[in-house]
Amino acid sequence: MVYMFLFTFLGTFIATLIGSVLSLLSKKLPKIIFIFLQNFSLGAILAFLFVELFSHSFEHLNLYFNNDLYGSLLSLGIILISGVLFFLLHELIHKFSHHHKEDHNDEEPCEDHAHSIELFNNSNSLLITSFIYLGAIFVHNVPEGITLGLSFISDSKVPLEGIIFSIVLLIHNLIIGFSMCSSFLSSGKSTKFSILMTLISSLPALILGIISYFISTISINDLFVGVLISISAGSLLFVIFIELIPQTLNEYKSRYSFLFILLGIVIVSFLLLL
Repeated sequence: MVYMFLFTFLGTFIATLIGSVLSLLSKKLPKIIFIFLQNFSLGAILAFLFVELFSHSFEHLNLYFNNDLYGSLLSLGIILISGVLFFLLHELIHKFSHHHKEDHNDEEPCEDHAHSIELFNNSNSLLITSFIYLGAIFVHNVPEGITLGLSFISDSKVPLEGIIFSIVLLIHNLIIGFSMCSSFLSSGKSTKFSILMTLISSLPALILGIISYFISTISINDLFVGVLISISAGSLLFVIFIELIPQTLNEYKSRYSFLFILLGIVIVSFLLLL
């Protein structure tokens, strides 16, 4: 439990805080650092999804039904449904935020929405924009928080999977914190306000990580855990293909991108398969 609290806090709140501070020093840091971190974290999360979550969801449901076919089909169905539901929620928030932006600036066309933080730079409507912003980031952080909490379910004294995923999220949330804080700073907001709003956005992942861990420990059952992990896998699948990959291609692409992504996949896969 100590590991869960420590690394969940580190991978969410502290990582976002570090990213916020780095946004204040962005002009002094080479861009290749952020390109490496974003691409590496994408590869690492991909590895965690397919090596850890998919295999564990199949394993628990197969054990419950004592039938590999039924368990696998149910797991795939839940993964698909949860991914679609998160996508629909994402599109709903995106549609609302675009309508809001058009109402306040008819001359500025809406651009790519690969990542929700790009929508929130209208200083004339701070309150409404902030709520839209927090809603979008909540969608982004929900699957990460659930996955983080579940990754600490382990029979060993040291939950290696949870620690690995916390480090992966630390790298990822560092980039998120950097981007979000930079967005608020560029809109003319104060440093304190920008950092505060960025830190608030990290709370869903932190809180849901703790909650999902305790729920899973209270009701340890192959069906329950298998369904929960499948939901986590589907929602994380949405985050990867709807948000992370488009954002990486649009903002952090370089001739080394494939190498950095592959490095993340190889290192995390190796650690998980030890």
